[in-house]
Amino acid sequence: MLASGSSTFTLRYFDFPSRGEATKVLLLLGGAEWEHKVPAWPQEKSLQPVGRLPVLIEHSASDSNDTSFTLSETAAIEYYLATKYGYIHQPTDPKCVARQLELRAHICDMYTAFAEWKLGPDEVAPKNKKIFNTTAGCVVRFHEQVLKENGSNGHYFGSTTTLVDISLFTNILALRTVFSGLDPDMLELLNGDNAPEMNKVIDTVSAEPALASYVAELTKL
Repeated sequence: MLASGSSTFTLRYFDFPSRGEATKVLLLLGGAEWEHKVPAWPQEKSLQPVGRLPVLIEHSASDSNDTSFTLSETAAIEYYLATKYGYIHQPTDPKCVARQLELRAHICDMYTAFAEWKLGPDEVAPKNKKIFNTTAGCVVRFHEQVLKENGSNGHYFGSTTTLVDISLFTNILALRTVFSGLDPDMLELLNGDNAPEMNKVIDTVSAEPALASYVAELTKL
């Protein structure tokens, strides 16, 4: 429940699961009051701070038209909301924060490599497939070990959900929903047999009560 005087948010993003999903999840878990607006594209491209999405606008409690705090980069948006709502583990320890951002970057790199393979030109598809397989293989091996060292409890850090858990959850679910029809075997590296610890994280975040409606809608796609 929102505290009296809380600010509200507008998330500008496309109407399909991709880079804006972790922001949605952080807003849901944080109990924020927010709305999702889908800009006409490319007609409204020039209206965005650097011509791309997502964009997050925080409105002051006293003025819903206030747009004085606007963020336009996915990593910055996620870090801000994760810090604001308590989803950064040990936020005053710079090394711990850096490790969390490192792991998040790995996950995003894997998503990007897959998208470039599947959505890029046919002539470079074999090269991009090799890049994805190499990237995903390295990420899975490294992350599986990190998760084991944290006790195989469905979390990257401690025993509660953090930004890295959310990043894995949203990126893998986006891949599974948006791209699953393109290649039945495309996510073999990320299935339960090859990445059991990572899939445990996905299951743990999926079970968050605040995300029940979100998960139900996403799995319909």
